[in-house]
Amino acid sequence: MKLLNLKIEDPNGFRSLQKGFEINFHSLSDVDAMGKFRPFCFAGLNGSGKSNVLEAVSTIFYHLEICVARYLPESIKNPENFKREICTPDAFTLEYLIGQSSLEIYTLEYLHKVTITKKIGEEPVMEIQEFPFDSSVKKIPIELKSKLGSEQSAPGKSYLPDHVIGYSSGENEILSLPFIKSRLIHLDEFKQQTEKGEKEFTGSENSLIYINNSMSQAVLLSCLLMENEKTLAPIRDVNNTGIIGLKSFRMNINLLHFKFQKDSNDNILKIVEQKEIEKLKKCATSWYSNDKTLWLDFYITDETKEAFKFHFNHDSFELFQFFRLLYELNSHFISENIKEDAYQSKGFYTDGKLPSGSPNQNVFYFLDFYITKEIKETGEIKDLLLRNFSDGEHQFLHTVGICLLLKGSRSLLLLDEPETHFNPSWRAKFIKVLNESITSGNNRIHSDGSFNVHYLKDILLTSHSPFIISDCLPNNVVFFDRNKETKLVQARKASELGINTYGTSVEIILDELFNYNQSIGDLSNTELEEIDFESIKTKIKIEEVKNKLKKLGSSIEKDIVLARLNRIKPED
Repeated sequence: MKLLNLKIEDPNGFRSLQKGFEINFHSLSDVDAMGKFRPFCFAGLNGSGKSNVLEAVSTIFYHLEICVARYLPESIKNPENFKREICTPDAFTLEYLIGQSSLEIYTLEYLHKVTITKKIGEEPVMEIQEFPFDSSVKKIPIELKSKLGSEQSAPGKSYLPDHVIGYSSGENEILSLPFIKSRLIHLDEFKQQTEKGEKEFTGSENSLIYINNSMSQAVLLSCLLMENEKTLAPIRDVNNTGIIGLKSFRMNINLLHFKFQKDSNDNILKIVEQKEIEKLKKCATSWYSNDKTLWLDFYITDETKEAFKFHFNHDSFELFQFFRLLYELNSHFISENIKEDAYQSKGFYTDGKLPSGSPNQNVFYFLDFYITKEIKETGEIKDLLLRNFSDGEHQFLHTVGICLLLKGSRSLLLLDEPETHFNPSWRAKFIKVLNESITSGNNRIHSDGSFNVHYLKDILLTSHSPFIISDCLPNNVVFFDRNKETKLVQARKASELGINTYGTSVEIILDELFNYNQSIGDLSNTELEEIDFESIKTKIKIEEVKNKLKKLGSSIEKDIVLARLNRIKPED
């Protein structure tokens, strides 16, 4: 999919985004750019509103997913928990391009332009247009409500992205909110189908997935077990993480009895053993079970990988979805009151407000997760526990791993400051690695160009890093600030500001976008400013100045002072 435009029309605005706020993404006048890797980078000072766009987009798609769902648990049917005619923001226009997931040819001519409008107190409306998406083509309304008693989602479901992925490196509370709601809905679906005695859980229709620390383990495991050597190249590069492969891991599954199971002797195996847990046993090197716990140990060989590929249809995302279900079942003990509080929340509701289970309460967790890694500095090969990896390495694996999993699906990735723990070298190569993660080993790429994977997905990311900005074209860098006269948030592309970001030096980007014209820190700069250049003209000898420069250390600082000295004409 490719985003085109978002306009907020709610009189109350959305967070810091006022009524009338508008942001343009891809342009139909530049279709060549859409067929290439062109992530959008939102830049601006802290509090400028750039993250609010990610939040608005995720909230809108959450609302649409509930509207089109064929099956909803009773909890979300409660009008106190969800109303089709009320959304946050409650009035907006969203436009994007998307094709049907079943297409064998995926080029611009086979996509539809989707326009979703919502007015205050009314249900959202979806319309589509075929290529060339102009006035010569009639707009067709698409139903967003499933027919009563139907086993099919509403027709509008096929015009929504397959997956909306959220990731935040910090505590972005509002971005995670719609994803938390989706997770609880998934849990309630599972609970309700179990209560009805359905033999197999059919899985959630909802597309929203939030990648937190726990979920990232499932992402990495699914990639390392299922993906081929070419696909894994961005992860295995010694200049990135240096991961050679998966050594071993253990899964603990507590055989808990859920309150919603009618028979007191039933546990999780009664619900899902006929599905994936039995497959896991067939992939395990060994397993053992008593009346409380199932342990599965995996020592990874080529045969182990082949077993996983066979039982999970050579689909890394299918394996991930099973792990995702087990993680979501860890929330089985959350009370109805807490869930209703989350469903009804419109603002600051964090994942931390949901209680976390103890090891005995959780359905599932990994243990002894060992990764074989090459240490870049020494060339030494070591087996390390995943928890021993640095924050930057975890963050790298979060974002790159999810790109590998979703390389062949229609997806929207919302990445809030995904590089905060990276070293400068990783920040400089991050955009390049994202591109490689989407294209490396992608079996949907056709040599004749008839299937362009870049039309499948869009990436919105926020960043303060000039390295990342310099790898994005000026039409894809959006700068957020407040209008000096109106004090309202405005989003302008670097191209509109006359700034060429692509390949531009860090110093120029800092100066032109962030109004920071120093290449050094404030402390050393203050020392430099304290030098009395007027007295240098008449009192200080050049040798004394040089001695002071030596104390400052860095050659950059010396160059700055020498440059200033060169502008002074001695009055000898």
